[in-house]
Amino acid sequence: MKYISLIFFFLVAAACQNTPQQGGHQKTGQPMPSTGNFGKEVNYEQAVPADQVAANFLESDTITLTVFGHISAACKHSGCWMDLDLGNDNSLHVTFEEEAFTVPLDAAGKNAIVQGIAIRELIPVETLRNYARDEGKSEEEVAAITVPVYYYEFIADGILIEE
Repeated sequence: MKYISLIFFFLVAAACQNTPQQGGHQKTGQPMPSTGNFGKEVNYEQAVPADQVAANFLESDTITLTVFGHISAACKHSGCWMDLDLGNDNSLHVTFEEEAFTVPLDAAGKNAIVQGIAIRELIPVETLRNYARDEGKSEEEVAAITVPVYYYEFIADGILIEE
């Protein structure tokens, strides 16, 4: 799973804005608070724990969902993405709808509630093996990959970061 994270990290890093966030809020020019609501107002009454995201994909690979969990990583360049811990060395990669907002650069380590669209993608065995080869894994390690895995991402229209 780590090789998947590495590939997606590079994709996300390329998507980050070129200009670092200077402590100001994108829309108002005011200092960005380190907690609070970003984007649309979050309705957290139906929120599910991050470690239960996979169980919500019953009939589709794209669902509307509100999720709460621990922010395991966040973009330190411009606040353009974050990851929620799903447990078992997995994470839910969160980006922001139409890049309409960012999160604080110090968001990692805090808890958050995100609402928006959750997407599940099945990564085939051959793709996983290619990622492993790109990572420099031995042919024995590559051959041991025999099961496809799901990758989860989230496009948030609102985020509530707790203190």
